[in-house]
Amino acid sequence: MAYDDLRYDDVRQKSIHNTFQRTEGIYDQIVYWRVRSLEADIHTSHIFDDPETGGDFDEWFVYHNTFDMGSSVHTLHDFLRVCVGAHRALPDHEAITLFLDIKDGFPSRITSAHSRARFDALLDHHLGEHLYTPADLMKRDPDAGSLREVVQGVGWPTLGELRGKFIVILTGSEHQLSNYVSSREEPTDRLAFLSGYAESKRDIGRDDGLVVYNMSREYVHLAAEVGRQGFLSRAYYIDDRDAWEEAEAARCHHIATDMVNSRVDPWSSTTGPSGFPFRALDGPTPREVEPGVVGAIWARSGDIWEREDSCYFQHRACGPRDVDESYVFAVSGPNSHTEDWTKGGIMARQSTDPDSPYFGVFRPGEGDGLRVQFRAESRRSTTVLERRIGRTWLFGSCFAQDSLVYLRLDVSRGGRRCVGSGSIDGVEWVRLGSFDFEQPLMLHGLAVSSHGQRRGAKYLFVVPGGEPPPPFDRERAIGPRGDRAEGWADWTGTRRWRVDRFSR
Repeated sequence: MAYDDLRYDDVRQKSIHNTFQRTEGIYDQIVYWRVRSLEADIHTSHIFDDPETGGDFDEWFVYHNTFDMGSSVHTLHDFLRVCVGAHRALPDHEAITLFLDIKDGFPSRITSAHSRARFDALLDHHLGEHLYTPADLMKRDPDAGSLREVVQGVGWPTLGELRGKFIVILTGSEHQLSNYVSSREEPTDRLAFLSGYAESKRDIGRDDGLVVYNMSREYVHLAAEVGRQGFLSRAYYIDDRDAWEEAEAARCHHIATDMVNSRVDPWSSTTGPSGFPFRALDGPTPREVEPGVVGAIWARSGDIWEREDSCYFQHRACGPRDVDESYVFAVSGPNSHTEDWTKGGIMARQSTDPDSPYFGVFRPGEGDGLRVQFRAESRRSTTVLERRIGRTWLFGSCFAQDSLVYLRLDVSRGGRRCVGSGSIDGVEWVRLGSFDFEQPLMLHGLAVSSHGQRRGAKYLFVVPGGEPPPPFDRERAIGPRGDRAEGWADWTGTRRWRVDRFSR
């Protein structure tokens, strides 16, 4: 089936259960691991939280249980901000579905705190025109009397119609979801879709306003009946190969698992060889490459550190008239099962000698946040500058620092002054550090080092907003005498999505 003919319910896709608890950050789940279906547990309060956190909106909190300190985002506001940051990096992405598991029910009084109206206001504030709503689905057949009639008649929209869109689906018990749509409203009056929980065939199709059904692993066989009636299915706790294959056999649409890293669990993927994030339920899957300016750089090397560097450097040589420049990238990596001190980032150097003065803003592999590194003079050691990005709460940052991806390098004063910054979403920037060099840094580009990791390290570099790719026309493996640094850079997609084997 051609891509343009595929509807939203014609494909299955990997979905991440408790997205916020995974080692892999939310950006990396979307960009590196090609996932387009995420889930977050939503609570109305947190016993340890400062009540001022919410700012202009009532705040909902993201955690699994009260003493869960392993969330990569602290609030729904934070979660949506990260999702919008991913959208800013790849504005024409395939539809991203956000399953929000409502742990505390909506109050019945419209004026109450954490009401359905205030919840929708938060969704609208962040997602706005990029949100595909029940009302949008209803427009597919203005003569239909319910959402069920739409999906069973004209059907779900195509993937092409949903490019760049978010779909929000609320999960939870019937009691927890009961007040999201009041007795005086229709499901199309709200911004999110409601789901039903399926434990038997009798649960499917019982409500005209429900077109999505959620189920745990033991009921995954019901996905077949959900699809037969034209609805959308999601099954969770699919954490081993047998369960995954059972979900596939039942034609489940969203297969929710804890297993993000498909290098480690290769069965847990719906990604094609060209990066397309879905698999067709019937027939061959199109070999599509999702729109966006994305490049990959792989290196097998030592480290960018101490007195001599070992890395792969894709760059350009600047002249006096174009040396003052700003570079912005979203830098995505595996963020799990990797060497902590692999690095990917933006770097300016005086030369490709391993001991050359340089300035770079980098993202480490796992466990540490964005950082600036520089060598002030040849044969000098490395200086590090770090700073926390984002709001804090009682137990630390509202964002897992090792999951942030936006980097910016500003070069000015004839190539002598460098400033490195980091950001959550590519809009608000935090200055990480700066340095003024005696001689200009005329080589600007992207650098990756693997810190001795045998299989190498690969990072994806995204040019936000679909801007043209960078004019980096030179490549060089940098390393001291006897060093065996190697690597490659790819902006065409030829090798970009090869993630399983890098060693020879």
